[in-house]
Amino acid sequence: AETPLLFNLSNLGVVSVVTLIAYLALEHLSRSPWGRVLKALREDERAAISLGKSARFYRVQAFAVGGAIMALAGALQAHFTGFIAPDNYLPILTFQVWVMLIVGGSGSNLGAVIGSILVWAIWAGSGTLTSILFPPEQQARAAALQIAAIGVMLCVILLIRPNGLFGDRPRRSWLDKRAKAATARSISPS
Repeated sequence: AETPLLFNLSNLGVVSVVTLIAYLALEHLSRSPWGRVLKALREDERAAISLGKSARFYRVQAFAVGGAIMALAGALQAHFTGFIAPDNYLPILTFQVWVMLIVGGSGSNLGAVIGSILVWAIWAGSGTLTSILFPPEQQARAAALQIAAIGVMLCVILLIRPNGLFGDRPRRSWLDKRAKAATARSISPS
């Protein structure tokens, strides 16, 4: 691209398309028998093993899928920045990714995407706010407010929704509600 704006917009387009494709592929995987086995292993490993599922085999596969997604993200970042160095990956980046997934919710691909957007928006917004509110000589110290903002958001979300914004919640179908109501009627004395 000829200008920085066009370069950034073209990269946004590439990242958006790759994210959409990865999201759809992961949704397909999570709804497949393979994904159901992983959920069974997460919920009750002994029960899944008793049904003949190898915990190690499926966990290694899940680790490989996660590694492939991270490799794809690294390739996109390398394309965007044009240079990768170990100094680019400070421990705070690990904290950010961890918080993104916790905020989004365990077991939810949509949660991972929404959590990423929300945490990054707060990170970028608080960074912009500190650059406006604090003089240049105090901005290095004020940058700690970004970490504090993310920490406060994490605490609030965990207090309100312990499983994250889109975490697995027990879903009750109308059949479950009917069965519970019928059981309550049969137990209650008439």
